[in-house]
Amino acid sequence: MDVVTNALKGEGIALSFGGIEVLKGLDVEFRAGEITGLIGPNGAGKTSLFNCLTGAYAPQKGTITYAGQSLDGLPPAARASRGIVRSFQHVALSPDLTVLENVMIGVARNHHAGWQHVFLPTRRGREEMARMRADAEQALAELGLAGAADKLPAELPPGMLRLVEIARAIVGRPQVLLLDEPAAGLNNAETRDLMRSLKSLCSPDLVMVVVEHDMDLVMSICDRIYVLNFGAFVACGTPQQVRQDEDVVRIYLGSDDD
Repeated sequence: MDVVTNALKGEGIALSFGGIEVLKGLDVEFRAGEITGLIGPNGAGKTSLFNCLTGAYAPQKGTITYAGQSLDGLPPAARASRGIVRSFQHVALSPDLTVLENVMIGVARNHHAGWQHVFLPTRRGREEMARMRADAEQALAELGLAGAADKLPAELPPGMLRLVEIARAIVGRPQVLLLDEPAAGLNNAETRDLMRSLKSLCSPDLVMVVVEHDMDLVMSICDRIYVLNFGAFVACGTPQQVRQDEDVVRIYLGSDDD
């Protein structure tokens, strides 16, 4: 078996709240160059696992590594500085900023000029601001949103807002991209646009993980899929393998005895 070095791994991840086991000793590997799906019914623990990976939650047991380096104990900002970023279930764009300005927020963590350059028109500050703007414009162009750069979020349909949030996530050139229900609230046409965009983002150096309830999207774009139920994995494999797994069929369709 080939050793994948630039992978995001969790080993023995266990998380409990008030004595209730949310994650039950999970072992997981998300590989660069693949789109990995994470599916399961509501309350299965998908978002909790995302929160552990990004540092929002600290698991009681287990370890998380990226490219062989431990992430344990690192807060979300430190993990983001290492290129681990995420989107959220609900679009959270600033309504008073343009689309371009919202995306520029995503690259601000790479801003090195210092706060004083915000108030003083120094050459260094101007140069860095120009670089941030160029990076944001490129991220929008990659997702087909160049024409929306100067619009306000209220002027865009839900599908485009989702893509703007993804643009904000990718603008800093992340190593790991965690997308939490990116197709939520989208119609069929918007979901197809999203699928094309996610496929276009896939690259050999990027770890991409998608939590999603839209099974057509997951089965169409994912190379591997983990199925989570009551805090434990019940299946992992290719879309074809997962589609034929009896436990997955039971979870999603119910059994004859239900």
